[in-house]
Amino acid sequence: MSEQPRGASPDWTVEVVGPEAFAASIPVTAAIYGEAMQRPPELVVQRREIMGSHLHRAGFVGVLARDADDAVIGFGYGYHGRPGDWWHDVVTRALAQKDGRKVARDWLDDSFELAELHVHPSRHGEGIGRRVLESVLSRADGATAVLSTHDRDSPAHRLYTSVGFVDLLPGFVFPGSSEVYVVMGKRL
Repeated sequence: MSEQPRGASPDWTVEVVGPEAFAASIPVTAAIYGEAMQRPPELVVQRREIMGSHLHRAGFVGVLARDADDAVIGFGYGYHGRPGDWWHDVVTRALAQKDGRKVARDWLDDSFELAELHVHPSRHGEGIGRRVLESVLSRADGATAVLSTHDRDSPAHRLYTSVGFVDLLPGFVFPGSSEVYVVMGKRL
């Protein structure tokens, strides 16, 4: 289902897609991830595998942004979080240590995890990311939405804050990483 973006030029649209259509886009979406995050090729290959493993999780929602030539220029996806998944368990433990088990359960027991949201760098600043985010969240299954992004003043952090996400775990470093993230949450 394609949607005309609000307040944008008519040279792009967003489309909600199922797992099969999203799977077909992974070579392109992973490349966009690599360019947007400035990742080396070996990490892009890893990300392709990770993205493929997410396709059949409960509550999967995928959104693709396409230009006038039907090329993918941005994407976002997520799914219902569940215990036993690495990200969910790491964040639950950290939030419980910081704010207590009740707070962690309140945020994560019925959560939609926004796994990825990226726009090709050549198309930044056009409102594509906001429209993709709105499309994903409007279909999200859960009482809350949670995500992680780099912990710095950035367009991504400002976008998430502007739609109601709050910082839950600032200054967070995931096991095996040296990058500093912030885990954010929003009530749905």
